[in-house]
Amino acid sequence: MNLRNKIIWFAMTPLIVALSSIAFTVYHRAALLEQQQRQSIERAYRDSKDVELKNYSTLAEQSIAHLYDSGRADAATMDEAKTILGSLNYGPDGYFFLFDLQGTFLMHPRQPELVGQNLWDLRDINGNPSIQRLISRALEGGGFLDYMWQKPTNQSAVPVPKRAYVFVLENWGWVLGTGVYLDDINAALAKLDKQASLNIFDTMLWITLISSLSVIAIVSGLMWSIRGRSIVDAQLSALTQRIIKTQEEERTRIANALHDSIKPMLVAIKMKIELGIYRLYRLTPEHPQKPADAQNTFKEAISLVDDTLADINRVVHDLRPFNLESLGLEGALHLCVHHFDSDAMQVKLSTLGKMNELPSTAEQALFLVAKEAIANATKYSSAKRVSIRLENNSRCVMLAIHDDGHGFDLDHINDDPHRGLGLRNMKERIEAENGVFQLTSSTSGTSVIATIPLH
Repeated sequence: MNLRNKIIWFAMTPLIVALSSIAFTVYHRAALLEQQQRQSIERAYRDSKDVELKNYSTLAEQSIAHLYDSGRADAATMDEAKTILGSLNYGPDGYFFLFDLQGTFLMHPRQPELVGQNLWDLRDINGNPSIQRLISRALEGGGFLDYMWQKPTNQSAVPVPKRAYVFVLENWGWVLGTGVYLDDINAALAKLDKQASLNIFDTMLWITLISSLSVIAIVSGLMWSIRGRSIVDAQLSALTQRIIKTQEEERTRIANALHDSIKPMLVAIKMKIELGIYRLYRLTPEHPQKPADAQNTFKEAISLVDDTLADINRVVHDLRPFNLESLGLEGALHLCVHHFDSDAMQVKLSTLGKMNELPSTAEQALFLVAKEAIANATKYSSAKRVSIRLENNSRCVMLAIHDDGHGFDLDHINDDPHRGLGLRNMKERIEAENGVFQLTSSTSGTSVIATIPLH
């Protein structure tokens, strides 16, 4: 073996080993990251479903509150309550069901053939007594339970996993519940796994391609000059790190944009739709109300959908909310307040001074903080009133939001890495504008104060 071949051999062997190690490490880390991401998404998805189920259950309870709280337990009153609950739907497989404490079905809009049947001894394919477990959980004070049940929209009669939230209406001896089918979650996670596998495959393909080109370049360079090896290695390492960093930055950008801009709009849309449905079913002789109220509520929901679509388009370009472009900060906040304001929660805005001196990035930060704070008050604090104050004193602009909800434990949120993403996003946005973010919370309410200097 001549000197040139020896140099190429001893240069290529470590390089091939190094590239293989890099490929293995990248693959292993990507697979680990995908697994952690899947667990995080699954946990977040289940938590969001639990919140939705509790909200839907609260809506159902409120829809028959005028009958239940009347103290009547005659057949006509109870039949009217069943009719109202049977008409509440949220999607093809979203419905409410009723049975008594002895396990007899009283109402099931998707499987009416079950009404009147006593299924106390019914057991699923795993041998678990489904109805007995649901009644037991309801008698414990209400809560969530996973069990197997037939999905109405499936052609097959084979039961699928389902998660339900049940509670007892003691005066009538009813167990009221609703649930979501978990096969949709499993399908979404399977789709996520497939996309992650494709991403890993693409990454490994690029690494293989880059490695192959690098080997060819090094062999060619060694024939002319041995000095090219270190340069190529450095470029390869920098390129790999840049690819990983770019992927992480883009993932973070999209997550922040969806959480801070799109999610609060969807919460407002959901509130308007629930309010519209509630007003529709309140059109009874005992509770007369103008049909136009429900119609206007749905029109407001449609307007919110239009704004959300515009925001999604804006996320694709530069993440700047659509309303800020046309209305400015003050006008956009007025529109946001109008969207969230409802019978269930009053939202008021007061302003002092003009906001035309603010940079566009500062306007966007303050607007997204306001939306996130109102959305948090809506979803988590059971607030009845939210007050917003926007003030320009020529030195700085201050945004203060206060709600009268039950508050939360700040230390618990800060210690849990899987919670408080919205709060961290608000703080980072304000600090990126050289501002100060202050958050306080107690049983009497939560206050958010964001201050951005003008100069």
